[in-house]
Amino acid sequence: MIGEDLRLGVVVPERNVVSESFIQAQIEGLSEDTIEVWGSPRPLFHGQGGTILSGTSSLLARALGLVTGKGSAWAAAAAGNRLPTSRYEKQLAAFLRRSRVNVVLAEYGPTGVAVMNACARSATPLVVHFHGYDAYQRETLNQMQESYARLFDAAGRIVAVSKHMVGQLSDLGAPLDRTVYNPYGVDVDVFRGGQPGSAAPTLLALGRFVDKKAPTLTLRAFAKVHQEEPQSQLVMLGDGPLREACIELARDLEIATSVSFPGSIGHDGVVEWMRRMRCFVQHSRRAADGDSEGTPLAVLEASSCGLPVVSTRHAGIVEAVRDGVSGFLVEEGDVDGMADHMLRLVREPELAERMGAAGRRHVEANYSSQKSLGRLRSILVEVARSGGRVRPRAGIRAR
Repeated sequence: MIGEDLRLGVVVPERNVVSESFIQAQIEGLSEDTIEVWGSPRPLFHGQGGTILSGTSSLLARALGLVTGKGSAWAAAAAGNRLPTSRYEKQLAAFLRRSRVNVVLAEYGPTGVAVMNACARSATPLVVHFHGYDAYQRETLNQMQESYARLFDAAGRIVAVSKHMVGQLSDLGAPLDRTVYNPYGVDVDVFRGGQPGSAAPTLLALGRFVDKKAPTLTLRAFAKVHQEEPQSQLVMLGDGPLREACIELARDLEIATSVSFPGSIGHDGVVEWMRRMRCFVQHSRRAADGDSEGTPLAVLEASSCGLPVVSTRHAGIVEAVRDGVSGFLVEEGDVDGMADHMLRLVREPELAERMGAAGRRHVEANYSSQKSLGRLRSILVEVARSGGRVRPRAGIRAR
């Protein structure tokens, strides 16, 4: 019986993406018997670099590698992407059967589209996990409109990381009886130990420097804080296309000596930074291209560490942060409001301590990785046992 012996296939566009630690947590924590398949636009690789290709397709890949001298990975991708669609799907379906996969978890909607026909060919149940851009970005939705309709019909479950996303996917055509809400989880045993009440007045922002995280608005809010409290500091961890523009903006706002940009750091480094902070700040918003957050993992990690959060009423943040209790929320674009709340936490360390403690309790009760992975595993096991579609059990659907 499928349960402890769940043979899980997790399909991702890329491996080991620093900003996607939530996916790595799923790969490592959902099943002891997991095979990872990756590649974009076609998932082609598995394990430590093997390919799903067999027979003449595998021979073609080897020949390309020998002829071009560009290496086996390049050759396999070239060969796989040259295959007619139906032939590629047969190759992936055969791989799923050979690997005895009980259920496929496709990370991101477009990944689900890429594998849905192969799953149908191999009679492998499919669960697709939406995360953010794949549910909101206009270009993606325009490209995927017809494909998403077929995906929503094919998937045993569609997983959303915020209640807002459940509604968005429903608007796109996802059936509510197979769309489930399961936010990300945090390892609360690792993300802990913040002491904002005794920390220096240093604020932390963490995430990719992209439009939907609006790092320039966070900087402008901090500039107002710094004008009132010159001892305050801001640390902006991460990388991305807007990072250099933010460095230049800090100079223009004359706060460059009070803002640091350490770049991307590993998981352990994030914890150490958070333990030294007064509060966490993030001005998430709907980007010009429609892209939006799901539930930002960094917000959950900061709360788990005991930091108060100043952010926006955006997507899953309204569920993750209890406004006025574990942090403060403002409307998207409200730089003055964000600055006022940041300034208050700079001036009132005891308030930061109380709010941080409330945030820690909220995450422990609702967002621990154990609970999040447990809910997702229950979904996968149920879909695997049913061979595809079953009615969701009480307690799993959005609530």
